[in-house]
Amino acid sequence: MPARVIVVGGGVAGLLAARRHARDGAEVTVLEAADRWGGRVSAHEVHGLLLDAGAESFATRSAAVADLARGLGLGGDLVAPTRRPAWVVSPDRAYALPITGWLGIPTRPLQPDVRRVIGWAAAVDAALERGRPLGDVADDATVGSLVRSRLGERVARMLVAPVLQGVYSRPLDELPLAAIDPTLPAQLRAAGSLTALAERRRALAPAGSAVLGVRGGIWRIAQALADAALADGVRLLGGTEAESVVRADGAWHVRAGGGTMTADTLVLATTAAVAGRLVPALDTAPEAAARRVALVTLVLDAPALDAAPRGTGVLATDGVTRAKALTHATAKWRWLREAADGLHVVRLSYALPDPDEDVAAHALDDAARLLGVPLAPPQVRASRTVVWDDASPARVPDRAPLPGLELVGSAAGLSGLAAIVGAEQRPTPGQPARS
Repeated sequence: MPARVIVVGGGVAGLLAARRHARDGAEVTVLEAADRWGGRVSAHEVHGLLLDAGAESFATRSAAVADLARGLGLGGDLVAPTRRPAWVVSPDRAYALPITGWLGIPTRPLQPDVRRVIGWAAAVDAALERGRPLGDVADDATVGSLVRSRLGERVARMLVAPVLQGVYSRPLDELPLAAIDPTLPAQLRAAGSLTALAERRRALAPAGSAVLGVRGGIWRIAQALADAALADGVRLLGGTEAESVVRADGAWHVRAGGGTMTADTLVLATTAAVAGRLVPALDTAPEAAARRVALVTLVLDAPALDAAPRGTGVLATDGVTRAKALTHATAKWRWLREAADGLHVVRLSYALPDPDEDVAAHALDDAARLLGVPLAPPQVRASRTVVWDDASPARVPDRAPLPGLELVGSAAGLSGLAAIVGAEQRPTPGQPARS
């Protein structure tokens, strides 16, 4: 008899795992509590525009996501964003981020665009970092400790913190380097300096951009994955929540949809909080559910934004706005600018420790502050707020912690399409690697 596999969670990680098992000959069922596929890589409609509800681009630090998109027939729709720098707004100034950097770490600290931000003294100090002995780098070293000790406080505060806190919603001193990519500590030791590491990683990105998108939205990758999973024989059950899980008689018994299903292998492609509720033996961190992010999308009739006065996006330092970051989506993506027909789409990101907080009430004022233009309520044509739990999951050391159990995606401590798709190409213990 073929192996029986149940995947809990119909996001990209769950769909990829389902296809892998189906191709190995298993009978695979995917349970998804929501009525849509893709999780954080899904769509919603705002003012007649079908927009990404979560991720709207993917990192090109590896070819994994682009190769997946091509394999799903979306290669011709891969697009690069408009080449404009991102900006940072601090309490006393606004400045464009240097173009020669990786995660905010300048690869050429003495370039004029770096010096304008951090000053001559800090730039010279950062330029000398390459020649200093690296010393020991622990696998759990934080970005904050590394950047401050190697490149200085101004680089950490003015360049790196705005970039990474906008993405990971965690202070630098609480963000392990390995949370960005588990291989980064080893890569840093091999490179010998942060500057050399940044230079190497920057060189891995295709010319022109460190991210790519899909014409029409990243959500199309998830939809194509769901279609491909069906073609591979996977059973997709949307609107079906996994209520409880029991391990007995060498199998997993999952109660869902008014009945119980049995599996030889259980794949959890959920948030860490849901994984811990279903399988308490995982002992997930209690704060996992508190790492929430709210995304507020505004569709604006604002001619002052036609010239994209602050590029394709803005990052905020502490004390500027409630929002941590803003994407000027119609300035970033040509296809969306054409679809919006003269309107502007901006999306603000908020760290949300309190699930009852109405961050949408701050959105218009925050957008005006970050973009540097006056905006008034009559200019808002539509708005939409989406909240995502466990937006910056903690690293999980073992992706197969119990017999017959696999953790993928957020449950495995992974965040972002590049990390999730890349992990599927590396073998989980007991599973073959996929090309």
